[in-house]
Amino acid sequence: MHYIDKARGQLTDLVGKVVDSTTGGGGNSQTLTVSRSRPEVEQFWRDPENLSEVLGDVAEVRSTKPGSYEWTLNVGADEHTTWNTTLIEGDGNLLFVGSAAGEDSAADSPEIELTFRDAPHDLGTEMTIRAKTPLPDILTGAALFKAIYRARALLQTGELPTLRHNPSARKAAR
Repeated sequence: MHYIDKARGQLTDLVGKVVDSTTGGGGNSQTLTVSRSRPEVEQFWRDPENLSEVLGDVAEVRSTKPGSYEWTLNVGADEHTTWNTTLIEGDGNLLFVGSAAGEDSAADSPEIELTFRDAPHDLGTEMTIRAKTPLPDILTGAALFKAIYRARALLQTGELPTLRHNPSARKAAR
């Protein structure tokens, strides 16, 4: 029983460190540099098809009219939550602001902010993504990392990283 208690304590410490690292300090944000021009990166994030591809199995995005998007988030096996957002463009950023369908509460209104800066030494564009959602920070942080990582891959290579259809190339010992 001693080993189980020790493992439980180590797991609790690890989860605490992960939660502190994703919620402490700078809040819920992720930053990566992509070797593309700033206008190209900004345009990429305006396209709902790109947003859907970047979010993968997390959500699907479609444009309902210019500057308006409907986000369908997969929250469970057969459960979905829909957010309607408006795109607000500022100096060097895009802000998707909205509310869950059928809700008027500003407190639970999701916000996704993308900030763009020229990377030092002409190395491309720095993308920062921040989110305020009613979801737990640890889940939002993981989704943000996945989204920005996949966006960088699409922008730089035109492909998403995947392990599907990837044989291990190992052969059984004879």
